[in-house]
Amino acid sequence: MESEWIPHIFVMCHPTYEAARYNFLLKHFAARGIPKEKIHYVWTLWGHEITAEIAFDIYDPFQNRFGIKHNLSQQSVALSRGELSLMVTFREVIRQVLEGEYSEVIIFESDIILREDFLPRLKDVLTEAAGRDWDYISLGEGVGTRPPNTHPSYFNPTKLYKPPHQWVFRCCDSMLLRRGFLEKVSNTFLPCRECLDWEMNVQAMVHRATSWWADPPLAEPSTGRNRYMTSLPA
Repeated sequence: MESEWIPHIFVMCHPTYEAARYNFLLKHFAARGIPKEKIHYVWTLWGHEITAEIAFDIYDPFQNRFGIKHNLSQQSVALSRGELSLMVTFREVIRQVLEGEYSEVIIFESDIILREDFLPRLKDVLTEAAGRDWDYISLGEGVGTRPPNTHPSYFNPTKLYKPPHQWVFRCCDSMLLRRGFLEKVSNTFLPCRECLDWEMNVQAMVHRATSWWADPPLAEPSTGRNRYMTSLPA
């Protein structure tokens, strides 16, 4: 079938508490030509449903893990319930991916916006990645971080570049991930010490993930572009 090459897409979006985003994405993905059978919406506990017991079970900002004795972000010592909700939902995404027969998947956060030529550029990315070793490919650019020495035009052909530093997860809005890497992460993800972006940087270092950045990017986080206010409750 024509769409067989498209990886399954897992979207962390709550249809009740993020109804505007959910309804937008239903139309947005269809407009980009992505078959609905390729899309899986995943949600778990919302912020106000995170009890103290749950929080202490999944989060410990003072734990000494993997020989890393210091926190990577200032906010890690006081993550909000909304941020913890995202961690629980990401863990559920990993569970669903590993339960299925997916060799590679795309994971989106709920504020994702795709460029109009998303699918042709994604096909180029997958074609180039097929000849390389990889665990993670960043499809977006975070909040404006692009590889050095690339052409500034967003209309150049999309290619893969080695990240210029070890903080390979610029943002978790749009991630292409391999099953083998998620299998490793599933055993070490929780309890977390950082928010999702920084936690995945820890996981990438611990498991020696081979990472690439796609540029020009295929997607953008709309909260990083001031299109949406954040939907994470305090």
